[in-house]
Amino acid sequence: MVQTASDIARIVGGELIGDASEPVKGVSSLDEAKEGELSFVTEEYYRKNKVINTRASVLIVPKGFPPLEGKTLIAVDDPMEAVIKVLHLFVDGDYGSGISPYAVVSPSAKLGENVVLREFVVVEDGAVIEDDAVVMPFCYIGKNAVVGKGSILFPHVVVYRDCVIGKKCVIHAGAVIGADGFGYIEVEGRRVKIPQIGRVVIEDNVEVGANTCIDRATLGSTRVGEGTKLDNLVQIGHNVKIGRNTVIAGQTGIAGSVKVGDGVMMGGQVGVADHVKIGDRVMIAAKSGVTGNLKDGEVVIGSPAMPVSVWKRIYGAMKKLPEIYAFFRKLKAKGLGND
Repeated sequence: MVQTASDIARIVGGELIGDASEPVKGVSSLDEAKEGELSFVTEEYYRKNKVINTRASVLIVPKGFPPLEGKTLIAVDDPMEAVIKVLHLFVDGDYGSGISPYAVVSPSAKLGENVVLREFVVVEDGAVIEDDAVVMPFCYIGKNAVVGKGSILFPHVVVYRDCVIGKKCVIHAGAVIGADGFGYIEVEGRRVKIPQIGRVVIEDNVEVGANTCIDRATLGSTRVGEGTKLDNLVQIGHNVKIGRNTVIAGQTGIAGSVKVGDGVMMGGQVGVADHVKIGDRVMIAAKSGVTGNLKDGEVVIGSPAMPVSVWKRIYGAMKKLPEIYAFFRKLKAKGLGND
């Protein structure tokens, strides 16, 4: 779709400087933008780079930004926030319409209004697909599962039996919702499987990344709270409870029965041991290993995870180890040290 600079200025509430009729065909980065596209300049970028070299025709800039010859500017308080609004205009939301003749839908399944089921979707007995939901090709919806109103499942998503996906959720390609939890006991030297008869409940406005797996509970529910965002390749174990508006980056693994609070931020490759409790607004740095409970608002790093202030002292000492080692070798050479 094509917008004009004046259309975009109105949408973002910005001050237009230049040609109001300048057409905008798309959005790109400063270095890759072409003529007819829009880009943006943050305050920090401008401070570091006084010269702006870009082929973009329209720029969203911070207020007070100087005019640029041949460019139409839209001045706003927060360019990043404004460009997010613009990006929504260019999202390709054409996912098709109706029920494909190649979809396989059980007669006992319930489909709402304006549901889209694309080719080779399978919907099992008793499943519910609510109004305006979109299920892309090769998805599987198990018995008695629910896909909430306005949610979209991208190709090859698997939703096992009895699992619930809330309203306006986005489940990216290859995600698996409701596979068995990793539960075994040892009997006479053998691993015996514990039946996993619970479910997964994903609340409203949750986004689940590609190839992420959320295991069903042994009993009860594994739950992901409203507004939470999970990156690609995240593993959520059985009976985990994740709060609202939490963000978890890629390759993080959370073991069974962990409780995660609201507003938590986890970096990539974090590992969380089973039965740990993580409070609200906790921040966990990438590659950290969480083996114990964390209180509200803690900021931790390392493996095992520890307060940032402690980790900095340890890391500072580690960097000095070669000097310390060399010092003691000199002492030993003088006969002042022991092996």
